[in-house]
Amino acid sequence: MKIILLMVGVVFNFHASGQYLAEEFQPAMVETKFGALIVYNGTKNSFTLRVNATSIEPTEQENFLLVDKKLVQSSVIPFQEKFDFNSLTVDLQKQLLTGYKDYEKEYIQDQLKAKLEESEQFINLEGKMFKYWSFHMPNDNNSVRKQIYLFTICFDQILILNGPLIKDQDEAELKNTLINMAKSLELFPDKTQDLRKLYFDLNN
Repeated sequence: MKIILLMVGVVFNFHASGQYLAEEFQPAMVETKFGALIVYNGTKNSFTLRVNATSIEPTEQENFLLVDKKLVQSSVIPFQEKFDFNSLTVDLQKQLLTGYKDYEKEYIQDQLKAKLEESEQFINLEGKMFKYWSFHMPNDNNSVRKQIYLFTICFDQILILNGPLIKDQDEAELKNTLINMAKSLELFPDKTQDLRKLYFDLNN
């Protein structure tokens, strides 16, 4: 049986309040016949992502997997401010996702010491609102030419799917990998996942 516990992502405080204590989610990867299932187990809720691939390998980089030779990262960031997460309007979802993108953009620009050449749009995948965001890396980066992100809201977390576009890599392939993962997202309110049972159910 192969179940790999993944690292919990870094908490970014992109809201000022800091009063709300979000649910804690522990990520794990369950090896399956179709590739892998990424499971985020909270204390009360859970959600999962399918990774359909011929080969999937963990890496030394936090939360990164090598999916059919493409680097893909899945991570979560908890909200620091309380909202009615069970009934967020579409407009509020867009506002919150844009707020996170703006925070991340400012942080990355500060790290790169350069303004980002970016593209962004909202896309609805299987009834779930996602923000698609990509930007070019500086010309002096010898390995990565672009970063691609998809993020959405899961309970009181922002789920971030990200992939660096390596030189000579096909952008459409990386984008499709992230989109297919996003389309497979399943939320389980008031239910946590039994990893051992999941493994046997998905492999028998």
